[in-house]
Amino acid sequence: MRYDRRSAEAEEYRKRYKTARWRKRRAAHLQQEPLCRMCSAAGLVNDGSRKMDGSLQDNPRRRFLVADHINPHKGDAYKFYLGKLQTLCPDHHDIVKQAEERRGFVCDAGEDGWPTDPMHPANR
Repeated sequence: MRYDRRSAEAEEYRKRYKTARWRKRRAAHLQQEPLCRMCSAAGLVNDGSRKMDGSLQDNPRRRFLVADHINPHKGDAYKFYLGKLQTLCPDHHDIVKQAEERRGFVCDAGEDGWPTDPMHPANR
């Protein structure tokens, strides 16, 4: 038996990832944006073959790119199918992006060293 921490609600909307409509949208997006956006911002070229630190991805099951919903859809069909997407490598999606979503803010800092996200606790 597989342990899964997803709610019943999440299990229901995750079925959308298997639909032809989503697969077509994902493929079109990845064709338009074939590199991880966060790696590119850090000066790395990552087509899914690398980890977020630039080293080669040694796990063949993690050699892919994610069409990530910039704003979490949380089961909303409109946001799921029509919301803005960005391309991320699995590391950036599973580690960085999901941590930001759990925290509720991004930790990026400007040139002055101050957090740029208005939701960061330092900016409230």
